[in-house]
Amino acid sequence: MTNEQVEIVKRTLARVIPPRPEGTSEMILQRYAKLLHEANKSLADVMYDRLFEIDPNARELFTGDMEETKQKMMNMLQLLTRSMNRLHDTLNTMQELGCTHMKKGVKIEHYQPFLMALMYAVRQKLGDENFNEVVAEAWVAVLSRIAGIMVNAAYPEARTG
Repeated sequence: MTNEQVEIVKRTLARVIPPRPEGTSEMILQRYAKLLHEANKSLADVMYDRLFEIDPNARELFTGDMEETKQKMMNMLQLLTRSMNRLHDTLNTMQELGCTHMKKGVKIEHYQPFLMALMYAVRQKLGDENFNEVVAEAWVAVLSRIAGIMVNAAYPEARTG
């Protein structure tokens, strides 16, 4: 994963999920909260629908409020991708996230379908003209790094080399 790839992911995610606007007025923040919620829901809906197509058994992992889960996932995705070039800032968060997922029944083999579904959703939202090979490689690199950190923390016995 390179800094350039991190920047590509940040730029493309900002096209799908609107960045926070400047200003602190209540009206700006309320409007942004609504836009952010709708954008998060839109991407997460596509992603989870695709995940359950790829791996129908994954549905069993989600026992809580699915709308809440979608918002949490999108918030975490934004946090992690924004800070990937400052890995030390979120390393503990990623490690804890991996352990939390393991405790909830997520296995190593669940990561690949999830990442495939997320890539599918990003491609759908960006459109093929904006989701080229360079963008795809950047997303794969960043998501693989995040997943690798989570898996290594949750399953230290699975580490290679």
